[in-house]
Amino acid sequence: MTILSHWSNKDRVNYGSEIQTFSHGLQRSGLFTDEALADLLDRHPSHLIDVCTMSDDPEFPSKHCTVDPAGATGAELVEAAKSGAIWINIREAMNRDSAYRPWLEQAYTELEDKTGERARKRNRRGGILISSPAAKVPYHCDPTQTLLWHIRGRKRVFVYPATQEFLPDEAYEAIVLGERDQDVPYRAEFDESAQVFDLPDDILVCWPHTSPHRVENQGFCVSMVMECTTRNSAVRNGTLYFNGLIRRHFGASPSWDKSGPIERFAKSLAGHVLRKLGAHRAHVREDFVRFRLDPGKPSVLAPVPAYIRNF
Repeated sequence: MTILSHWSNKDRVNYGSEIQTFSHGLQRSGLFTDEALADLLDRHPSHLIDVCTMSDDPEFPSKHCTVDPAGATGAELVEAAKSGAIWINIREAMNRDSAYRPWLEQAYTELEDKTGERARKRNRRGGILISSPAAKVPYHCDPTQTLLWHIRGRKRVFVYPATQEFLPDEAYEAIVLGERDQDVPYRAEFDESAQVFDLPDDILVCWPHTSPHRVENQGFCVSMVMECTTRNSAVRNGTLYFNGLIRRHFGASPSWDKSGPIERFAKSLAGHVLRKLGAHRAHVREDFVRFRLDPGKPSVLAPVPAYIRNF
């Protein structure tokens, strides 16, 4: 089985430094039909399934709020995504489930052959997103190297420059320290600098590491998100982790842009050591549930008194 095609030498050179799109063949696996996804949801560990809806937070438009899906079957969750306003992330489905794992491994093999960039095997993950026609993903940045393999539906993706204007160091530090999820403060005028892609079925889109992005569905959508750690992403994350700690604890004003490769390498080593020692534990945020899904009425989300997620 071959998943990727039409990859040129120019694409190889530009990978990781430019936004790129490619055709892929994941849909022909038969693993992304409604029925296959419902079966997957029924057997996947519940703590690795996120069901969310969108909030109206003015600073973080469309910020995701956790929904309790207790009692819903896989088929009911798929129906809820079709008729309601929810976003489902089946985390690590592609690397944990035996039916999906060969396709993820093949995708990584082909991508590494075409780009020459190796991902660390222990950090290779693939989640499956099932989302409503009304679903949106807020303006955010992924700390991992992330590729969006869109499979079914119409999806509009906005990708922004990875500069201080769109992603200040302090915002990225908050992400790697765990102070907040991956959301970044957004202003409507940012869209003037975005590259916008309307994705049909079976399109892979990839962008430089740390490029902020957001998504607006144009219909019911199914996608796979590939996440991995590369040498470049590991250095940046370790450095910004270290910078975040010294900014918070010692009032320092470090800068990624003004640092050189030797400084970044040294800070990255120190950051990874401090992470292993648990220096970030005081900063880890908690996930609050704010809605409950009614299995009998898949389009209905009932507000509940906020409580810390326990499932």
